[in-house]
Amino acid sequence: MKKYLFISLLFTLMSCTAYKDVPYFQNAATYDSSVSAGLPDIAIKPKDMLTIFVTSTDEIAVAQFNIQDPRPIDEERAASGQVRLNRSPYGLTHGYLVDNNGEIEFPQLGHIKLEGLTIEQANDFIKNKIAPYLNANADYQVNVRIENFEVTVMGEVKRPDVFTVTRNRMTVLEALAMAGDMTVYGKRDNVKILRELTDGTYEVHELDLRDANIVNSPYYYLQQRDVVYVEPNTAMAQNAKVGTTTRLWFRGISIVLSLGSLMYRILE
Repeated sequence: MKKYLFISLLFTLMSCTAYKDVPYFQNAATYDSSVSAGLPDIAIKPKDMLTIFVTSTDEIAVAQFNIQDPRPIDEERAASGQVRLNRSPYGLTHGYLVDNNGEIEFPQLGHIKLEGLTIEQANDFIKNKIAPYLNANADYQVNVRIENFEVTVMGEVKRPDVFTVTRNRMTVLEALAMAGDMTVYGKRDNVKILRELTDGTYEVHELDLRDANIVNSPYYYLQQRDVVYVEPNTAMAQNAKVGTTTRLWFRGISIVLSLGSLMYRILE
């Protein structure tokens, strides 16, 4: 009887220890919202593909800033997602690729630098630049959008993939949700965020999703082309190392436990 109580207690302790590594926000009761940085503004980076529409009640006046794409459009390829069509009230327009210098070439204005500007700042910047080309009383707006805002989720998740962000804003939790959440083998305390900097270098930051205060981290909100990597836990790493001998390993444990039980009865 003592033997079974000991084995039961051992497995109970192992289960409790493993469970502590699974839930998110374990210290939610002590979360400090006073240090939150609020919603971040995404800054434009080199390699961003921008769509820029200038809208006005006077379509003729702003048409010079909405140059239509002269290339023939393959609607079938567009429908399949192979080609992205940037539609505006003025038809199909060019996308603007931010070059390595952080610049785009815009109609009438030539090369203008947008790197480091938020979307709102870019709207105001371009609006001021085109003002001399329009009537002083003209009512017009500039709308800048990042079209290739994507994040990659890989590692111990159910559906690793590259996800397109339509709102130009995504949290690490939303990215994991789109990937089907972590598997039971994912390490909650060491989720890595790989972030490309404007000079082409990278930085890696680690998040502990068991800590509710991650929402205050500058890495909680993802940026364009971030990579979220979920590292496998020890159990998964050991399983991968053992490979095809896993079943033999468990069988060996079973034999040892059986022999231990036999010796216990003999010596009792």
